[in-house]
Amino acid sequence: MNGPSAEAIELGLNTADPATLVIDLNCAFASIEQQHEPALRGRPLAIAAYATDAATIVSSSREARDLGIKTGMKVFEAKALFPAVIVREPNPPLYRDVSDKLIEIMERHTPDVLRMSIDEASMNLAGTPNLKKLGPEGVGRAIKAAIRQEIGECVTASVGVSTSIWMAKQASNLDKRDGLQRIDHTNLVAVFEKLRLTDLSGIAEATARRLARGGILTPVQFLRATTPRLRLAGMHEEVAKGWSMRLRGFEVGGFETVRRKSYSHSHVLARATASQRELEELLMRLSDMVGRRLRAANRRGTIVSVGVVYRPDAGHFSRQAKQPQPVATGDEIYQAALALLAARDPRLTVGTLGVGLSGLTEGDAGQLDLFGEPAAPRKERLEAAVDAIRDRFGEDAVQRSRLLGRARVVRDRIAFGNTGHPDEGRTK
Repeated sequence: MNGPSAEAIELGLNTADPATLVIDLNCAFASIEQQHEPALRGRPLAIAAYATDAATIVSSSREARDLGIKTGMKVFEAKALFPAVIVREPNPPLYRDVSDKLIEIMERHTPDVLRMSIDEASMNLAGTPNLKKLGPEGVGRAIKAAIRQEIGECVTASVGVSTSIWMAKQASNLDKRDGLQRIDHTNLVAVFEKLRLTDLSGIAEATARRLARGGILTPVQFLRATTPRLRLAGMHEEVAKGWSMRLRGFEVGGFETVRRKSYSHSHVLARATASQRELEELLMRLSDMVGRRLRAANRRGTIVSVGVVYRPDAGHFSRQAKQPQPVATGDEIYQAALALLAARDPRLTVGTLGVGLSGLTEGDAGQLDLFGEPAAPRKERLEAAVDAIRDRFGEDAVQRSRLLGRARVVRDRIAFGNTGHPDEGRTK
């Protein structure tokens, strides 16, 4: 085998043999639905946050994508392209089951598996027997075969092979139709020459515009840019150094250390309303769901926010307030959010309502008030018990008395980039 090229050495690329894989389920939610319900197979299918024309599509089947129906599009836009498109609301428990199965399949090859989101995970094969026996591509093919046999033929995965998680993710993005691609020092520059800056994970349009102001217009120019040049483009020195390593195929962390900066839930109402009672009840549900996700991640937050979109096209309203102490329970979030909602214009009808929590800390962070009422831990234990019941029997198994008998209007949802699991991070 020939050694590294002069270009690879000159650029300082990582010349190690790849041992990292990223597995990305294709059209995940839609394909899982098609596997679960055979009548949906071969048909244009869109999974939307809610069953309303104003809702956002979170996944679309391969058949829908071929018609131009994409993630992020509104349902009414999809129907304009293809009126007969099938629209379904998400089924998070079903998706979590498939996600868990994917992790179990990957762990047959290495204990070093990282769940990056509910439909994507990475694995490090270094030091494993299968790295030498099958090679990284062979492991990738074995995982694909297991997905077909154990999850179903409708669910496919793109596999990326490289020397770091980030670069393996770029490789998995090269062929989103059941592909298996490798990026290493022998083809990295050639791959970058075919990409745009926004094709790189972590480079959004706003970042691309800032880089362009520094004369960096392509991934190859980004790769060749010195740290001082990146500083001229407005990039902080430590960030610039991190990108310099990442673009060369070195592992610089990030996926393991990135934590969510906020938790939020919003709901698009099927019928806009100005009723304070209806909005309070919806706010209560949303606050409970935010608190539930916080506790699952063992987090608290100090900044509660409320957002409203008025209908029809009457603008929006938002408020936020910092709390005296970090909060985590649904009731704490609700009480703070209710005070913020009072500032809305009561004459206008509300089409969308959202509540969020930011300023996050670890669940056990914060100072113990020696003279305060020790009721908060008791409330949190109670809500944790309620969480366990809902985990087993569903979201509506336990409700606040005020909400008894009300229709279930807020669905269990999985945010982009979130696993939907309390055990985000390295699997055990």
